[in-house]
Amino acid sequence: MPAEFAPASPQAEVPRTDPLMIVVGGDALALSTASEICSLGGHRVVVLWPADAEFARAVERVGAVFVAGRPESGGGLERAGVGEAVSILALSRDEQLNLQTALRARDTNPRIRIVLRQFNRTLAAKIEQNLPNCSVLSLAWHSAATYAAAALDASCSHGLQFPEPDGPLTGFARRTATAAEVAGRTVAQVEHALAARIVAINGDTAIGRDDRIADGAELVVYGRLSRLLASAPRPSGDATAKKRRRFRLPSPTRRHWRRIDKFLAGFIVAVLTIIALGAVHFHSAFDIDWLTAIYFVLTTMTTTGYGDLTPSHNHTLDILAALALMLSGVTFTGIFFAFGASRLTRAQWVRMQGLRRVRRRGHIVVCGAGSIGSGVIDLLLQFDKPLVVIEVRPDTALVERARDLGFDLLTGDASRDDTLDLCNLEAAHSLVALTNVDTLNLEIALGARARNPDMPVVLRIAEAGFAASIASHFDFKTTFSVAALAAPTFAGMSRIPGARGRIVIDGREFAIGEISLTERLAAEPPPGAIPLAVADGDDCRLIRDLRGIAPGTRVLLIVPLTPFRDGSESLAAVIERILGG
Repeated sequence: MPAEFAPASPQAEVPRTDPLMIVVGGDALALSTASEICSLGGHRVVVLWPADAEFARAVERVGAVFVAGRPESGGGLERAGVGEAVSILALSRDEQLNLQTALRARDTNPRIRIVLRQFNRTLAAKIEQNLPNCSVLSLAWHSAATYAAAALDASCSHGLQFPEPDGPLTGFARRTATAAEVAGRTVAQVEHALAARIVAINGDTAIGRDDRIADGAELVVYGRLSRLLASAPRPSGDATAKKRRRFRLPSPTRRHWRRIDKFLAGFIVAVLTIIALGAVHFHSAFDIDWLTAIYFVLTTMTTTGYGDLTPSHNHTLDILAALALMLSGVTFTGIFFAFGASRLTRAQWVRMQGLRRVRRRGHIVVCGAGSIGSGVIDLLLQFDKPLVVIEVRPDTALVERARDLGFDLLTGDASRDDTLDLCNLEAAHSLVALTNVDTLNLEIALGARARNPDMPVVLRIAEAGFAASIASHFDFKTTFSVAALAAPTFAGMSRIPGARGRIVIDGREFAIGEISLTERLAAEPPPGAIPLAVADGDDCRLIRDLRGIAPGTRVLLIVPLTPFRDGSESLAAVIERILGG
């Protein structure tokens, strides 16, 4: 093995008896997933991918071993240790390669657990149904839940559908006791009022039903988005904006004033100035009233020339003034026709491009209808919110859906000012930037903020570090990395089929899991586990504990990760209880 691909020293210290996991991939998702597994401890992690010195060094820094080789080849899998591995996570961008690699690994090691990254959600479900000990995740659909939840409620930090795959959209959101008007009530009373499960109060998750909520307390709640929206906080700048608007022009006036073309404004000012100067001169020169003076100026500038009023040839200044009016009139008339033709041409082009001014209010603007955008659109259509979708090249299916489901589809570039101006952003509920280019999403977000500083903007950014930098420097709090959202889920799926991701509550990390309840798990749940909901057909019901829940019921819970990271709790023992072993 070349020197640059040698195992990192931290990984070399991991006991050879610890379970081995193989991660296949060469992008940020594979690296983040390997890092997540390593951080839990008790595992050896090998990342298999063709030789890449820079990526190899990044893998070693997170505590994993990099093995250079083709994932689909028997030789590469053998060098990675597939024969002894407990799991293989095929996470490359090539879905066929993922499936091919996983099946070859199963041929070599029939007991190995398979975790696949696949785009097609329907195919993912069919693979899970027909391939034992296998979990398949659609990256686009998984992240779409969080983007949609944040678009509906800007305080929502994580969204998911429970129960999978077609359950209602649920999420973890923040509330304050003061804003929600629940101070002084008990936890049970507040949960009933908010139709949500209170997960933490001021960061403390050890709360009882009879505990009272103090004024100003910060709450983390979980529930269905359709019910959480009733208590969702308004944008932070709302009150300030209202005070500011009292001393400003009415909104339509301000909006139209900002949209006036500067060239057109200069043109109008110049024409009116010449008319005024001409009227002043000939009012005195001809000794006529003001209306007649203006009449003479206009007939001269438009070269109409009725001849009822003519300047005296004995007065040089009058002749020069009339000549100036004629020349300026011809000039300005030409400019006027050119400007009008340009506007008409542009209006025709706008109509051909499918662009039109949006008249809605309280709408959500989705910029980008690719794989993730399509999932977000599907989820948002379940709510009573008008939807405006901007896509540069919409396919036929999207056009038909817009027509059948009644949402506005604009064919244009969302980063262009003229496209955003059509979206009536001053009256919008929120905007979601979901194109495939990070810098383009940032440009869209900055353009939207310039039009409505109080409107929540949700950003899709690929790499987790870049997403954190944008959130920090540009103050876009609802900025999410696809890799950061999916990596904890893939890491959890390496051992538990129902892993659903991770949330952070005041610096403490919690794993989210959807599991089938067993008698052993009900009697001995994971340390610090917090039950949230149980599946009730295609719906969900909020719960506070596992008492009275029948074995086999799908349960959603969160488990603190601190005991596993510091080694005070055995992850293997908890997995055994969860899986009913």
